[in-house]
Formats: sequence, C-alpha cells, structure tokens
Amino acid sequence: MSAEAEAEPAQTEARDSEHRNGLDGQLGFLVLLGLPAFGLALASTVVSTYLPVLIERRSGPGIAGLLIGGEGAFALLVPSLVGAWSDRIETRFGPRVPFVLAGAVLAALALVAMPIVGSLLGIALALIVFYAGYFSYYTSYRSLYPDVVPARMRGRAVGVQGTWRSAGLGAGMAGGGVLLGLWQPLPFVVAAAALPALTLALVRARTTLFDVPGGADENLTAALSLLRDRAEMRWMFAANSLWEFTVAALKTFVVLFLTVGLGRSLGFASIVLATVAGAALVAAPLSGWASDRFGDRRVIEIAAWVFGIGLLTPLVTVSPWAFPLIFLTAFAAVVLITLPYSLLMGLMHDDEHGTATGVFAASRGVGVLLGPLAAGGAIEASGALFESTEGYTALFVVSSAGILASIPALRRLSRWTG
Repeated sequence: MSAEAEAEPAQTEARDSEHRNGLDGQLGFLVLLGLPAFGLALASTVVSTYLPVLIERRSGPGIAGLLIGGEGAFALLVPSLVGAWSDRIETRFGPRVPFVLAGAVLAALALVAMPIVGSLLGIALALIVFYAGYFSYYTSYRSLYPDVVPARMRGRAVGVQGTWRSAGLGAGMAGGGVLLGLWQPLPFVVAAAALPALTLALVRARTTLFDVPGGADENLTAALSLLRDRAEMRWMFAANSLWEFTVAALKTFVVLFLTVGLGRSLGFASIVLATVAGAALVAAPLSGWASDRFGDRRVIEIAAWVFGIGLLTPLVTVSPWAFPLIFLTAFAAVVLITLPYSLLMGLMHDDEHGTATGVFAASRGVGVLLGPLAAGGAIEASGALFESTEGYTALFVVSSAGILASIPALRRLSRWTG
C-alpha cells in the first residue's frame, strides 16, 4: 500500500474531527449568545402574565390592560433611540453592552418593587422603570445578532435563541403561578435575580462576541428614514405589530381567563401553561431548522394560519379534551414569535443593525400598546355576550383577528424574501 493511500484515512478522520469541532464551536457560541433570552422572557412573562392578577384584585381588566399596555409607549421610543446610539458607541466591552448592563439593573430593581408596593400608582412607577430598562436591554441584545451571526447560521441562531426564550416563557407562565401561590413577590424576585446573572455570563464572553464595529446611523431620524424610504421595512413593521398585538393580549389576560372566566385555580392555569411551555420547547428549535430549509416567510405564514384559526377554539369548547389543539396552537405561536427577527435580518443593510432593531422593537411597541387595551375593552364590553366566562372569551376573538390580519402584510414581503 502506498504512503498516500495509508495517509488518506488519517486525513479524512482529521477533516471529520475538524468539522465536528467546528459544529460544536458554533453550537456553543449560539447557546451562549442566546442565554440572555431566557432571562428577558422570564422577566417579561412574569410581568405581563402575573402582574395583571395583582392589578385585577385592585381594579379590573380595563385598568390591567391600560397599565400593561403602557409597555407599548416605551417600545415606540426607547428602542429607536437606543438602537441608533448603540450603532455608534464604542467601549472596551463593545458597542451594545453598556445598554445591556444598565437595562438589566433597572429591570431587576423594578421587578423586586412591583409586588411590594401597595398602590396602583406604585405599580405604575415600577412598570415605567422596568420598561425603560427592558427595552434598553432588549434592543441592544437583539442588535448583537446581525453583528456577529453569519447569514448561513441565521436560522439556527434564532432557533437556539427561541429555545432559550421558550424556556423562559414556560418557566414564567407555568412556574410563576406556583411561585405566586407560595409567596406573592416570589416569581418577581426570581426573575429579578435571573436577568443580571445571565447578563454577566454573557459579558464574560465579550472577547468572542463583542469585537464588532459600530454602524454609521446617527439618531432617531435614522429610524424614521428607514420606515419612510424602505417599503419592506414598513410591511415588516405592520406584520410584527399585529403579531405582538396578539401575543401581548394573550399574555395579559390568559391567566385571568382561566382563573376568573373559567373559575379554575392557579394550579390548573399552571398545567395549561405548562402545555404551552412544552409546545414552545419543541417548536423553537424546529422553527430554526424549517427557516433555513424553507425560508422564514413561508414558515411564518403557515404558522399564522394555524395560530389564527386555533385561537378560535374557546368559542367552540373550553373542555380539557381541547388540550391537543392548545398544544398545536401554541406550537404555531412559538414559530410565529421566533422567526420574525430572522426575517428582519435578511432585510437589513450592514450599517443599520441597531437602527433596524430599534424599528423592529418599536413595531412591537405598537402591538403591546394596543393589544392589552383592545382585549381589556372587549372583555369588559362582552360580559353579556360571553356571560359564562364574564366576557373573557372575547380575548380570543380579538387575538385571532390580529393574527389573521397580519397575513396580507406578510405576503407583501415576498418581493424581498422570496
């Protein structure tokens, strides 16, 4: 046997080993980069799902929708300012990290304060601090993805991030009710501890993740120009606003639907939300794979149809036998909230990562502002129509309408996304 023939198996094994190590390195990179999504989702879910329970005890669904919907006002302004600013600033940690750190501190302090203040005014002030910190963090963190993730890894990256976010969503929705039953401040304290801890873990890897150049955008005008000059950004803004409209409405009132509308316990609500969490943990990684294989827009459209129609199930039945439909609807919902940023990344130019992320977050603000307000108003106005659930069935009519209305806007994006 020749020397070349003897060397070939060794060379092949070396190439395979290098390939495996490369894949392992990519996965480790994506896992670390996605880690803060758990803390953000946990904090956001505890606030939007269980703070309304505390507010409802002092007022009603209308006030709960108004206070939680106030998140939208911050999402309209803070992300555009922070996104453009983080494109320009440079520190030894990189261009985004100061906003991430400051946001984590503000959000954590506000989380601790929410359940212990004794009035609606105190809760409102804590929410102001929380939303200012949360959106500073959220915008800067999401802007890291187009900075450091290659296009060929985009679907996998959002899939891994979506898995972390789904885990945080599930922990907040399913575990929050259990913790709330043990001690009212406990879910808020746990979320407050998790957010800065996960942030510090990410910052420790700054030499790998944050050695990226800043962009050239200047200020809020850049965000407005992006919407004015780019039709694809306008359609993206419209579609994401409607998706966030539905998600915000559901997160705000789903526990109240189960506990007040159906008269069930927090323990039962935790079981239902655990079903949602289970669907989320399956859907998030699969959505990343499907995105890379079939394209973001196509996968999102299928999920929108399934989600929008599935949300009408409570109009037909609220039987526990409907749990398989809950799982399928939740599966589609997670796909729908995982892939939009991947879709946006395909529309971005290289020098506008922070600004485009700010616009994206502002679209979330529109949805988060209007969703709880619309749902809360519909619930109060539909008490006679949906008497058996004290009007809470109206939540699903409003939510389904938001999802189905997004499909025409999504289809308009086919010109830019295929």
